[in-house]
Amino acid sequence: MKTIVKYIRTHLKEDYKTSTYLIFILFLSIFISINHVTDFAVNFLSHTINTPLLVVSYFLFFGFAYYATIAIIVFTKSDYSFIKSRGFWFTSIFAILLVSLRLGFLEHYKWIYENIAPEKAFFYIKIATRAMRTIIFSFGILFFYYFFEKYNTNFYGFSKKNLSGKPYFLLLLFVIPVIIIASFQPSFLNQYPSIGYTGNTINKMNALAIYEPAYLLDFISIEWFFRGFLVLSMVKILGSKSILPMVALYVFFHVGKPTGEIIGSIFGGYLLGIISLHSKSIIGGIIIHIGVAFLMDFMAIIQKFDIYF
Repeated sequence: MKTIVKYIRTHLKEDYKTSTYLIFILFLSIFISINHVTDFAVNFLSHTINTPLLVVSYFLFFGFAYYATIAIIVFTKSDYSFIKSRGFWFTSIFAILLVSLRLGFLEHYKWIYENIAPEKAFFYIKIATRAMRTIIFSFGILFFYYFFEKYNTNFYGFSKKNLSGKPYFLLLLFVIPVIIIASFQPSFLNQYPSIGYTGNTINKMNALAIYEPAYLLDFISIEWFFRGFLVLSMVKILGSKSILPMVALYVFFHVGKPTGEIIGSIFGGYLLGIISLHSKSIIGGIIIHIGVAFLMDFMAIIQKFDIYF
């Protein structure tokens, strides 16, 4: 824990400015509050679902999150230097396009509905979607690495140098009570377990044995993208300023989840971003992210066991 506290203190000394952080929190608070009341974000995106424009909608949505935060940083810190960097624009646009493709590519839905029995289609869509999203993030990052950043020996955070797993497992222990309390909330149980209801034609235990590894593997790609690619590829341009834009994008990425989880993504994204930035490793973040995801599903399964299985 001392190591993580040290990372936080170091980062705050380098990055913290009251006006920047206050306006940033205000920006996210307004977004989360309005979305909680009106669900406008989902409504905005749903207008283009099942059309090629869905990727465009996601690009505008995520671009607003990222570049609005950049604007906050520019004007509160009076730092315009990185705006002139082609690398900044190229990398950030590539990242926003990649996350837009991850959520906007739905071509597999049509194939499954046309070729799989209706009572099994939902389960196959869940598996295919998790696999497709992992592939899009992973191949996108590998593409960028191979063609533009082969000199990056850190490989966007897959480094075990000076890594100790103990602090991250201790953090998981602190999170467990929060997850247990959350598991009694209706909004939580509406969202989890993430596999959803698979119907009566698929063995539930077999379904979980197939789905959970795909689900947890997806979180490795999420961590690789947000704390690896978005932080460690941008640090040479933005330095410590790479964290807040990543957090904003991460919060918008959670739209559709319970509001409490969206709020939690602010703190989780910020903490994991700091750990990645200062340790140059995403492995600790992967431990935490997979641990939290598994515990949330596990608690939901326990809560619903009598009706779900």
